[in-house]
Amino acid sequence: MQPKIARDRQITSYYGRDIYVEAWQPEGGEAFVHVVEISDLPPFKTPVRENFASLEEALNAGLRFATQQIDY
Repeated sequence: MQPKIARDRQITSYYGRDIYVEAWQPEGGEAFVHVVEISDLPPFKTPVRENFASLEEALNAGLRFATQQIDY
């Protein structure tokens, strides 16, 4: 039987670019960034290689990744 997976997402914008971040956390496991989408760019699947204790931490890491891509 597969573990339940908790999911959370955040939608925001940064310098006029839309950002969508989705994080997953398997039951009893660590959270990770599942996908980051930035308007006009292809989706980044698991762009952050770290794992996190909570979905909130993973979402924050995904947002940092997205803003770094835009600032680049």
